[in-house]
Amino acid sequence: YDEYLHPDKIDLKDSKVYKNIFHKGKWAGIFQFTESGAQNLCRQAQPTNIIELSAITSIYRPGPLSANVDKLYLSAKAYPEDVEYEHDIIKQVTEETYGFLIFQEQIALLAHHLGRNLSLDEGNKLRKLLTKKGLSQAKQKEKDKIYTKFIDGCVEKGYGKAAGEELWQKFEFFNRYGFNKSHAVSYSIISFQCAWLWNYYPAEWMAAFLDKEPESRKEKAINIAKKYGFKIAPLDINKSGKVWEISDDGK
Repeated sequence: YDEYLHPDKIDLKDSKVYKNIFHKGKWAGIFQFTESGAQNLCRQAQPTNIIELSAITSIYRPGPLSANVDKLYLSAKAYPEDVEYEHDIIKQVTEETYGFLIFQEQIALLAHHLGRNLSLDEGNKLRKLLTKKGLSQAKQKEKDKIYTKFIDGCVEKGYGKAAGEELWQKFEFFNRYGFNKSHAVSYSIISFQCAWLWNYYPAEWMAAFLDKEPESRKEKAINIAKKYGFKIAPLDINKSGKVWEISDDGK
C-alpha cells in the first residue's frame, strides 16, 4: 500500500481520477462514499479538486442536509455566475464553496477580515464558541466582545451594520452544521488515494477490497467486483488460499 501511494506518484489534481471514479460513480471501497446518498450527491456535484470533494463530504451530514445545503450547493456550483457576493472579503473567503459557509474556518476568516482589529485568534475563538451550547457568563462576555468588534468593522469597511448583523446570524445558524475544514480535507485526501488506486491499479484494489470487507458485506462486495467485469474463481481445495489473489490474466 505504501509503495503504491508514494507521495511522488499521487497528484491530487489528477483529472482522470475525478472523471473516472467520482464522476462516473465507481465506488468500490472508496472511503466516505459507501452510502448511496453520498454517492448520488458526489455524482451530481462532479468535483474537480480536493476542496470540492471536502465540501461534498462535509455537506452530506444530517445538519446540512436538513438545511437543504446540498440542493443549494448543487445549484450554485452549476451556475457560479449567478452567485452574488455582498462584499469582496466574503467572495475571497467563500468563493471556493460557491458562496456557502461550509467550513468552520470560514467563520474565523470572515470575522478576522471584516471585524475591527479582530485578530485571527479571536476569529478562531468565535468558531469554537459558536459550537458550544449554554455558554458560561465569562464565555458569553468573550463572544459579545467579538460581536462588537465584528459589527464595528463591518460598518468601517462599508458592509454596513444591518448586513453585518445578518451575517452574524448566519454564523449562529451555521454552528448547527459546520465542519472543520482541516478534518474534511484530511479525510478527502484518503478518499482520493482510494480512488487513485482504484483508477490505476484496479485488480490490486479490487483484491484488497474483497479481502478487507467484513463477512457481513462480502456477498455485496463480490457482486460489486462482478459488476466491474471481474470474475470470481470457485472454491478449489488445490488452489484456494486465505486471502484474495489476482489471477494471471488480471481478471
